Amino acid sequence: MKRIPIVLFLALIVFMSGCISTKTTTVTTMAPAKTITVTETQGKVTTITITQTITTTTTPAHYPLTIVDSVGRKVTIKKEPRRIVSLAPSITETLYFIGALDKVVGVTKFDDFPPEVQKGRAVIGDFSNPNLEVIASLKPDLIIGTSMHLKYLDKLQQIAPVIIVDPKNMSEIYEWIIKLGKVVNREKEAEGVVNYMKAIVESVQAKVANSSRPKVFYLVGYWNGYWTAGRGTFMDSLISIAGGENIFHDIEGWKTVSAEDIVARNPDIVIISYHAGIKPGDLCNTPLAKTNAFKNGRVYVISDDNLVSRPGPRIVLGLEEIAYFIHPEAFNYAYQPKACAVSS
Repeated sequence: MKRIPIVLFLALIVFMSGCISTKTTTVTTMAPAKTITVTETQGKVTTITITQTITTTTTPAHYPLTIVDSVGRKVTIKKEPRRIVSLAPSITETLYFIGALDKVVGVTKFDDFPPEVQKGRAVIGDFSNPNLEVIASLKPDLIIGTSMHLKYLDKLQQIAPVIIVDPKNMSEIYEWIIKLGKVVNREKEAEGVVNYMKAIVESVQAKVANSSRPKVFYLVGYWNGYWTAGRGTFMDSLISIAGGENIFHDIEGWKTVSAEDIVARNPDIVIISYHAGIKPGDLCNTPLAKTNAFKNGRVYVISDDNLVSRPGPRIVLGLEEIAYFIHPEAFNYAYQPKACAVSS
């Protein structure tokens, strides 16, 4: 499968960000004119008037800065944050891409990108249950979390200002990358990241624009039923952008569906989460083997669930992978069908 290497992805973002300088304002003022009288020999007097021009370059004040977070709270940042606690891997990744990882002093135990991101930083617990005592001991000047952390909001606010970041779609991911760039004084770097992400999205959309829209079923997990992604999830949005039709777009959020319902909707393509708890071959012994996807060998496994579940810059790499699955012909990607042995 053709996929842009992570290293190249990072290098291009850094290059684009580095080409953008900090905003400055140049002010030109006229100083009062000076008159100089010079007495020369032989009684001649010459008067010279000198006009002075003074040019000064200033950087506009960035703080205090007030933003509105994902739950409508107005949060004021009085000065540039130097010690940030990130309560979610997606937030840590975003800060990394916009060049602010050096400000992060605390991360969750699930943070794994960039590699060795936990090295030299305190681990403040897991994503859904952060350790408030550890967070307080780090003396942060900013805490960034998600809607998962609203139940801790009152106690977190006693430690430091708290921003809740909870984007629901690609447009909101862009918006929050820019907002976080403003918060940590890396706005131009954030704009470079968003521009590069948009370029990848537009490239995918252009390649699949004139293609048919095959029906897609996404299996996120197999625990007491078939868990799938409906409307309002990142996966539903990615399937649509990649030129497919989510067969469960009519349901909201993450839900369990029956094998009978999946067969009735007859997907052309099945995409399975890497951590779904079941392999494609195992499903050949289920009613799903009756679908076109299994009959034609159009069943795929996501290489890294984090690419499609974390609302950060790497989600565009997940989009590319899904597009390869749905429209391999548009990317010169040749899959090898492995159909189940299905009786008529």
